[in-house]
Amino acid sequence: MESNLCMNCFAGLESGSATCPACGWDNTNTQPEQALEYLCIVASRYQVGRVKARNGEGFTYAALDLTTHKEVELREFFPDALAERAKDGVRVIPFQGQEDAFEDCLDAFVELMKNVSRLREVSVVHSVLDIFEENYTAYAVYEFVPSVTLRRYVGGVGGSLPWNTANPMFLPVLTALGLFNSLGVSHLGISPDTLRVTKDATLLITGFSIPAARRAGTPLAADLAPGCAALEQFSAKATCGEISDVYGFAATLFFALTGETPADAPRRLKDPKLMISKDVLHSLPPFAVTALANALQVRPAQRTASFERFKTELSAAPTLAAEVDQTEAIRRIPPLDIHVPQGRGLPPFVWLIGSGVVTLVALVIVASLWMGDRGMSFSDLTQLFSESSSSVPMETVPNLVNTNYEECLQKVESGEYPFQLEITEQEFNETVAEGCISSQVPFSGEPIPENGVVTVTVSRGSAQRTLPDYTGVSYEKLEELLTDNGFVPQRVEEASEDIEAGYVVRYEGHAAGDSLDYGSSITVVVSTGPAVAE
Repeated sequence: MESNLCMNCFAGLESGSATCPACGWDNTNTQPEQALEYLCIVASRYQVGRVKARNGEGFTYAALDLTTHKEVELREFFPDALAERAKDGVRVIPFQGQEDAFEDCLDAFVELMKNVSRLREVSVVHSVLDIFEENYTAYAVYEFVPSVTLRRYVGGVGGSLPWNTANPMFLPVLTALGLFNSLGVSHLGISPDTLRVTKDATLLITGFSIPAARRAGTPLAADLAPGCAALEQFSAKATCGEISDVYGFAATLFFALTGETPADAPRRLKDPKLMISKDVLHSLPPFAVTALANALQVRPAQRTASFERFKTELSAAPTLAAEVDQTEAIRRIPPLDIHVPQGRGLPPFVWLIGSGVVTLVALVIVASLWMGDRGMSFSDLTQLFSESSSSVPMETVPNLVNTNYEECLQKVESGEYPFQLEITEQEFNETVAEGCISSQVPFSGEPIPENGVVTVTVSRGSAQRTLPDYTGVSYEKLEELLTDNGFVPQRVEEASEDIEAGYVVRYEGHAAGDSLDYGSSITVVVSTGPAVAE
């Protein structure tokens, strides 16, 4: 065991100094609570250094392989919601009553690490070198690869990457994630922080964790990557898998191209816009814009479902994409409103081909047009292709303010309004109800514009939302209410003698009637029923 080493990079320290001359780490920095102490040795081989990362699944340490004298990364399964450190500072002891949950998660951890190790020859996957069980837990040893997070890398090169740089960097990751999911295992944490950039400017997939650590409503604390976690990861009931990784990958690629991640998925239910600057939009090929729009659909049913499909859409081969599934591609471009006319003297397949040509032309227009000085969203892009359905032209625009946007849209689609509606912005508004139009251009009484488009701003309601009463309410019902009101519910459980299992006990840290910001995370305590007698 060597004790005169830096606990970050394991370079030698000068006599009497705690600061590393190589990396600047200060050995007087203490480990986080419950972590293994400096110099601890596991498997009689790996000497523990500083904690580099942690989440609800466990700790990742810098470590030194005393056999090879090489730096490695050591991942320890330590779910702090289910277990604690023994008094010896090494062993992991499950909490009483949590033994079964601990064992299930431990088995999942070992199985995950075995699956990751199978991809050791895939250069973009962080290699697992060793897996072992000790101290009533399990460990995985990863190869140490000098790298920085994609977030830091993008920030250091000006805040975004051009398409011709990002595309070849991300394609190997896309392929590897498709392979990983073919094993029946999903990452569920792809983000600008788990993709790292190596010295040769290639990407490395890191940060593997078991599914219970990457979903809300499990026994473990949820580690949901901001802006990159798919909607289904915010619910314990929804199914997560490859389609969830597609969303995370697309959100991370979006970050690389724009410097910004999308808003969290629950917030995008009400406002699905993905803002993209004029310069970036003009630099992207149309097929890339479409592929990202499809992969970043909030609801799984509308989203690109596989990496194979996403890879096809990200290519410059629209014919190949059509061969994979032309109908699916048309359905997922939101919402072009393409119809196959009937009874016009031509076979339906001719109309379908014509619709496909129109779609391709429209996608070219996407890359060349720009509206507004501040940016255009993917949902804005699709508004460019809405078809006019006017009958007898009105002379002036009616008053739309304070009317429901969806109801106005129905009147447009039915032909009652001989113009198209285009949302230019969605804003918080204290006086106009959520979903209603707060302003319009042209104003009421002005002539209908020659282009037949009336632009509107739609209210998102008040930025402050009130927590609903939970008395006698099941968690499923309250979860729906909270989500509809713009909150992000998180579930924790506890025994209760008075409240039926599955029903809400209280809010943690808040009370019904409290006013909180839209998008606030709310922890809901849910009853598991009476405690089991010892």
